[in-house]
Amino acid sequence: MRTVGIGVVALLLGVGLFAADVSVVGGVVALVVGAALCGFGGYLGRRGLVELREQTVEKGLAAEGLQEALSERTAERDQLQRALASTGDMVIALDRDARIRYLNPAAALTLRSGDREPIGAPLLEAVEDPDLYDAVRLAIEEGTPAVLVVLRAERRFRTVVAPVSSIAESGPWSVVLAMHDLSDLYEAEIARRDFFINASHELRTPLASISAAAETLEVVSKPADSERFRAIIQSEAERMSQLVEEMLALARLESGLTEPAMEVVGMESLLADAVDSIRPQAEREGLSLSYSGLDGGTETLIMADPELVERAVLNLLHNAVKFTDEGGSIEVLCEFGDAADPAPMVWIRVRDTGIGIEPAEQSRIFQRFYRVDRARQSGGGTGLGLAVVRHIAEVHGGAVSLESAPGRGSTFGFSVPLAQHA
Repeated sequence: MRTVGIGVVALLLGVGLFAADVSVVGGVVALVVGAALCGFGGYLGRRGLVELREQTVEKGLAAEGLQEALSERTAERDQLQRALASTGDMVIALDRDARIRYLNPAAALTLRSGDREPIGAPLLEAVEDPDLYDAVRLAIEEGTPAVLVVLRAERRFRTVVAPVSSIAESGPWSVVLAMHDLSDLYEAEIARRDFFINASHELRTPLASISAAAETLEVVSKPADSERFRAIIQSEAERMSQLVEEMLALARLESGLTEPAMEVVGMESLLADAVDSIRPQAEREGLSLSYSGLDGGTETLIMADPELVERAVLNLLHNAVKFTDEGGSIEVLCEFGDAADPAPMVWIRVRDTGIGIEPAEQSRIFQRFYRVDRARQSGGGTGLGLAVVRHIAEVHGGAVSLESAPGRGSTFGFSVPLAQHA
């Protein structure tokens, strides 16, 4: 632009020289020089515009590349947040002061207590575990990872402590915790261990009785004594057989490997057969046994495995006979489920006038091998019958129930689905 300005001044000077008729040669020289300078200045201007345009294009391309890179980073961040949000494990990010800076939804749901906001709170307030805090401080100060089991609110978490920035770095996250809930696995392992311990104990008792009776049978000479010990052997062998059968049935139900053979079944006919099969035993014990189906006089159709349902009813009837004194009564009842249930259900209940169950024991009565004190003292039963009933109800999408009071009898029940038909 300066070159063009000088050229214009030279042109004006040349025109002035011509106009004043001072020097024709000087005017020509001034005009030539001015024209040359203006032309050269225009060339430089056009070249500068081209360079400026090229620089603008280059900067535009660089801006587009930066925008694309920023979009990719944003997409990656959103994808990472969705992944962290979808996992059931707790993910917690901490700064260098061991304060919480990030929680995924699982961690926020677990750690939030009332109106207290966990973001920004010290880790030791949210998870009161000194061993975890020590591991976090070690990861922050020395960059050392760790794996440990953390106990919180009676649940166990396998926790990975991973440093994500060195001491020299100043990012907002210094350590990330990944906490996986092991409580269900731990409880399953305890249940498996208790199952084998209880099964071994239950098998040991009849085996000892059989062994003692067999040894005594070798030395007795009176026919009456021989018959008595043979009866003991027979009774204990039947008890072992029942225990093994119920253990196998429970194992099949719990494993989920054997699907129930669901079909449309007439409930009244099935229950009548079960009641008739137990009636001789009830009459020997001096008990009255009755059965009443649903009102209407027509067969109630249920969608169920008839073998499993009959087993559940027989288990409840055997228990009622066992724990009801002579002169008592046992009744099998049926009633429709709640209309608010997700699917139409029917309840099958067995009511007795037996010894009843203490309130403290009712919450555990459907557990494996759990028996009330009187049952343990009498030595009968396996402690698996009610657990089998519970699992049979569950594989049918139903539930179990108990109403009882000491000295006033008990009512056990389970539900099964009604058949859906026109």
